Amino acid sequence: MAEALAGAGGELRRFIFEHHPVRGFLVRLDGAWRELRSYRRYAPAVETLLGEAVSATLLLAATLKFHGTLTLQLAGNGHVKLLVAQCTHNFEVRAVANTDSDAEAPTGFRALAGDGRLTVTIESEERSTRYQGIVSLVGENLAACLENYFATSEQLPTRLALMADAQRSAGVLVQKMPAASSQGEALAAISQTVWEHAQSNLRTLDPALLRDGDAQHVLKSICRDHDCRLFGANSVRFACRCNSARVEGVLRALGSDEIRSILAEQGAVTVTCEFCGRPYRFDAVDAERLFSQGSSPEAPLTLN
Repeated sequence: MAEALAGAGGELRRFIFEHHPVRGFLVRLDGAWRELRSYRRYAPAVETLLGEAVSATLLLAATLKFHGTLTLQLAGNGHVKLLVAQCTHNFEVRAVANTDSDAEAPTGFRALAGDGRLTVTIESEERSTRYQGIVSLVGENLAACLENYFATSEQLPTRLALMADAQRSAGVLVQKMPAASSQGEALAAISQTVWEHAQSNLRTLDPALLRDGDAQHVLKSICRDHDCRLFGANSVRFACRCNSARVEGVLRALGSDEIRSILAEQGAVTVTCEFCGRPYRFDAVDAERLFSQGSSPEAPLTLN
């Protein structure tokens, strides 16, 4: 699969343990990850954390049935001040990290993230609803923090393995679902054993296999002697959702006085999307038009 994905964005696949309430998802990004990281340069340690967050966001979205956007946000007092990874229900992904630019990037998750919070926001377009779960950054890596999120906010036993480098981002999630009411004690005990084996196998999963092995070999390493079923692939791609309407909303939120002040000083207002680097330029005529309409802001955007 690694060779097949070399020129593609990436893929996400679901698998289940047959006859047991245990499921999982496997994601690997190639072209989508390389395109995403091409817009900004990061220190290697920050890049790794960002790549892990991208895969984690896709895995979280895969566990849900929704039509909209899922945003994973890490905010702390470490070197990485804010990390935002976002994907849609059809697995279009984008991400950005803001760091302490005056300091050299440390290694290790705790030094990068510091103390802070992990926020998962789900915005459903069809129902116009918004769900948000917030937990403290508990754990020695991002996977552990997300496991704590599932235990705290979703009450679902969940385990993850994540990896990222300059060429590829990948991850696996396994999850124990609620058992059917008809499941007897004997079968429940067997299912618990299956779940314990899945956790143990995931903890010892070789990162090189996760990075380069095909989906069948990764699944075999996780399931071992248990029967599992691997489903077809969903494609993953990088896509930025910035557009003129959202940028105009940001400028309106700043207010006419602020915008006119920038115009007087610089002659134009330029807003740059931090996700894809696309610039949006507004002159005096554009600015006057803005404040006769209404819109809602979306971040992160950088005002120049």
